[in-house]
Amino acid sequence: MFLIVMLPTFAASVFLLVGMRNIIRDKSFETAESKVESYGYWVNEIMLLGDQTAKNVAANKTIIDFITAEHDDNSDYYRFYAENKIEDLVSTPSQAENVYIYVNRRDFLYNEEFRRLDEEIKYAPWYESAMAGSSPVWNVLVDPVTEKYRLTCTCPIYSGEENIGAAIVTFSDEWTENVSIDSSASLILALDGRVYCSSNAPNIKAGDDLSDYAEYSDGETGFVTYDKALYGIKGYGVTRNLKNTGGVYQIALVLPDSTISYELDKMSVIYGSYCGLMVVLSLLTILLFTNTFSSRIKNLSEKMHKVADGDFSVTFNDNGSDEISQLYGDLSLMISNMQKLINDNYATKLQSEAFKLNQMEAEFKALSSQINPHFLYNTLETIRMKAYVNNDKETAALVKKLGKFMRRCLEFKDGEVTLQSELEFTKSYLELQGARFGDRITYHIYSEVSGDYMILPLLIQPLVENAFVHGVEASKGGGKIDIKVYYHNDFVYVDVTDNGQGMNDEKLAELEYKLEVSDTSSGKSIGLTNVHKRIRMYHGDQYGMRIESEEGKGTTIRLVLPRAPKSGLAVNELPKG
Repeated sequence: MFLIVMLPTFAASVFLLVGMRNIIRDKSFETAESKVESYGYWVNEIMLLGDQTAKNVAANKTIIDFITAEHDDNSDYYRFYAENKIEDLVSTPSQAENVYIYVNRRDFLYNEEFRRLDEEIKYAPWYESAMAGSSPVWNVLVDPVTEKYRLTCTCPIYSGEENIGAAIVTFSDEWTENVSIDSSASLILALDGRVYCSSNAPNIKAGDDLSDYAEYSDGETGFVTYDKALYGIKGYGVTRNLKNTGGVYQIALVLPDSTISYELDKMSVIYGSYCGLMVVLSLLTILLFTNTFSSRIKNLSEKMHKVADGDFSVTFNDNGSDEISQLYGDLSLMISNMQKLINDNYATKLQSEAFKLNQMEAEFKALSSQINPHFLYNTLETIRMKAYVNNDKETAALVKKLGKFMRRCLEFKDGEVTLQSELEFTKSYLELQGARFGDRITYHIYSEVSGDYMILPLLIQPLVENAFVHGVEASKGGGKIDIKVYYHNDFVYVDVTDNGQGMNDEKLAELEYKLEVSDTSSGKSIGLTNVHKRIRMYHGDQYGMRIESEEGKGTTIRLVLPRAPKSGLAVNELPKG
C-alpha cells in the first residue's frame, strides 16, 4: 500500500511544485502589471488636474490685473502679497506641490510665488515650447522652491494679445504612495525619457535620461515584460507607455530576483517538508497499525466467544476510534440489549404470574362468596313475584335489577369483556343506587368508543361506587355522577366525575401514594387500588389510574387504557336511569 499510494502521491507533489513555481512567476508579472495599471490611472489623473490648475491660474483675472497694473509704490505689492495667495485665488488640488508664476516685467516687485523671468529661463527650450502655443505643456524640471526634479505643467499667461508671463504647477512623487508595492520593488516614472521619480533604483535618479538604455522605447504603448533585467536592474520588470498631449509617460516597475526567488524557495521548502512529513507519518502509521491491529482483533474474538457462552460480565477497555472500536461498541450494545431483553422477559413472566395469581384470588373470593347461586336467584325471583302480585311493581323492578347485578358479579371470570357489557353492568349499579337515593343523585353515561372495545371486567363500577361512598353520598341534594369514555391520542380515557366534597392536597397525595405502591393495609381504597393494579399488570406501567380532586368541588378519576385498533368511531350514549 505504501508503494502503490505514497510514491505516486510524492511524484504528483513534485509535479505540482514545478507548476506552482511557474504560477508564482506568472502571478508576479500579473501583480506588476496591475500595479503599473494603477500608476497609469494616477498619472492620467495628475495630468487632468495639472492642465486644469495651470489654465485656472493663467486665466485668473485678479492675477492678470495684478501683473499688468501700474503700482505707485512697493506698498501695493506688500498689501497684495499679504492678502492674496495663488492657492487661495485658485483652488489647487492636494497633489500639487507648488504653484508659481514667471512675470515678464522689469518694474515688478517679486516674491516666492511671483518670480522674475530671466534670460536663462526665457530662452530655455521648455519655456519657448510653452510660449509657442496656448495649451499647457508638461516637462520634468527642477522646482526652484524644493530644488528637486518635479513633473511640471506650464501654461502661458496673456493679457489680451500680449504674453505677460507663465504659470507653472509642480507635482511631487508623494502621490505614488497611494499604490502600495513591495518595499524592495523598483519604481521609475519618466516623461519623454526624463526621469522625475525613482524609487529603489540605485543606478537611476531623477533627471536621468532613459534613452541611454536599450530597453527604452518612446513609440510603443501598452505593457512590455522583461524577465532578466530592466534599465540595468536585475529582476522581473514591466513597462508601460502612455501617450497624450503632454508627451509620452513611461512607468516601469521591477521586482528583484531576490523577491521572486524567495517566494519560489519558500514554496519549495513548504512542499518538500510536506511531502517528507507525509512519507514519515505514513511509515509510522503503518507500523503502529500493524502492531496493534492483530492484538485488538484477537481480544475482540475472545470477548465474543465469552458472550456466546453466556458470560455477559465481560469488560471492554478499547479506547480507539476506528472500525474495531465500533465493533466493541456494537458488542457492548448487543450485550446490554440481551440483558435488557432477558430482564424484560423475566419481569413480564413475573407480572403475568402475579396477574394470574390475583385473578385466581379474585375468583376464589368470588367462589367463596357464592352460596348456592341457584338458591339465591330463585329466592330473589320469589320475592320479586310476590311483590309483583301485591302490586308493588317498583319493588319488583328493583329486585330484578339486583338479581341481574348479582348474577354479573357471580359470573365474574378471567379475560376481557366488551365495553358495552361493562357499561350496562355499571348502569345496573347506578339504577340500584338511584332507587336508594331518589332525586338526590343524577348520573349520565356517555361513550364515543365502539361498544365492542374489549376491557377488563369490573373496572368502572368500583370507580362509581367510590364516587357514591366518598363523594356524593353525604350531599343532601344535587349530587351528580358523570361517566365519559373517549379517545385521546393513542389512549382510551374513562372519566368518572362527581361533584361531591372532593379531597384536599394531603389526602390526594396519600391516595396517589397508595395506588403507586398498591398499599391495601389500611383497608381503605381497596377497590381503586385493585383496579389500578390490574390495569398496569395487564397492559403495562404507562396505563392505569389518574386522580384529580379539589376540596369542596368534586373528584375526577380517570382510567388510561390502550386504544383499540378500530377503523371508525361509534358514538354511543346510554340513556339516564
